[in-house]
Amino acid sequence: MAKCPNCGQKAKGDFCEWCGYPLMRGRPVRKSEEERHSKELAKEKEGTDKVNKKTEQAAKEKAKREAEEAKATAKREAAEAQKAKQAVEKAKKEAEQAAKEKAKKEAEEAKATAKREAAEANEKAKREAEETQKAKQAVEKAKKEAEQASKEKAKREVEEAKATAKREAEEANEKAKREAEETQKAKQAVEKARKEAEQASKEKAKREGEEAKATATRETEEANEKAKREAEETQKAKQAVEKAKKEAEQAAKEKAKKETEEAKATAKGEAEEANEKAKREAEETQKTKQAVEKAKKEAEQAAKELAKREAEEAQKAKQAEEKTRREAEEKVSAELYEGTVKLAIASPVDYEQMRKLEEYLRQVENLRLVLIGGSIEEGIKIVVSAEKPIPLLNVLREMPPVEQVIKIGKEIQVTLRSKQ
Repeated sequence: MAKCPNCGQKAKGDFCEWCGYPLMRGRPVRKSEEERHSKELAKEKEGTDKVNKKTEQAAKEKAKREAEEAKATAKREAAEAQKAKQAVEKAKKEAEQAAKEKAKKEAEEAKATAKREAAEANEKAKREAEETQKAKQAVEKAKKEAEQASKEKAKREVEEAKATAKREAEEANEKAKREAEETQKAKQAVEKARKEAEQASKEKAKREGEEAKATATRETEEANEKAKREAEETQKAKQAVEKAKKEAEQAAKEKAKKETEEAKATAKGEAEEANEKAKREAEETQKTKQAVEKAKKEAEQAAKELAKREAEEAQKAKQAEEKTRREAEEKVSAELYEGTVKLAIASPVDYEQMRKLEEYLRQVENLRLVLIGGSIEEGIKIVVSAEKPIPLLNVLREMPPVEQVIKIGKEIQVTLRSKQ
């Protein structure tokens, strides 16, 4: 392999494959022939240079136009992609925001409902507690009134019994007093009769005096006997009155005790019923509170589950979107290319990475490197030709120097890695 005297690159054949300059090989020729041949070569070179310059100028202008069109297309597609991405992001954020607001609203409604139900339950429990308290107070009041009424009734009955006994005793005493007065009168009459008899005996005969004395003695004995019987009857009446008084007091006490016990039993039954009712109402209140607490927890759990489901749905939507994007990329990557394909190397370009890319491109089976143009600063265009259909995007992505591969219109934009 010879070195080109014009560009200094190593080349083989009769002409330099880099600049087209003829390579000198074989034996030396005569000077005239050499000069003639040199002139011919110079003319050919001049014509070739003009053609090459025109071709190069046209190629540069075309490459420039294509680069500008590619940039515009890439810019437009990038803007559209950015807009689509922003729209997707915006829709995602709006969906997440709507889900959050919906979950928040439902949670607030559930909390408000639970709070309202709890307030109603507390109010109901408070009213029931007040009613239970009033019932207890009413029972206590009824119990006290019953006891008071029983005591007053027993007291009245005792007082009535005492008054009756006192009245009967007074009547008995009055009767005994009257009988005693009658007895006294009888005694006075007897004494008077005796005196009269004695007086008569003085005036009458002895026989009459003795008879009168005997009669007076008999009458005195009879009066004494009658007074004794009347005193015994008075004593019996007093005892009967005392006994009646005691029996009346005992009956009044037993009746008062019985009525008190009945009142206590009634009050106790009513108190037990009131306590049982209060207990049932307290249990119902507790059940209501538990139901409200349960409803509150269920509402909070439902709100959490709803938020979780919506978050999962948003995540699934995101995953589906990501999957769709990957599938689209894979579909694009799996696209087969055949014939001439233009590769646009994004600037700035690292010379070493560009050299490696050329080497890798030359190693691809059924792919021929046709043309390399442009500059390192402004970007390079590479024209390749695929003899058979090949997945060119995947092939380029697997090359070590390549950072990113994007299809823009009919071109493929390749971004190289920066030199490490």
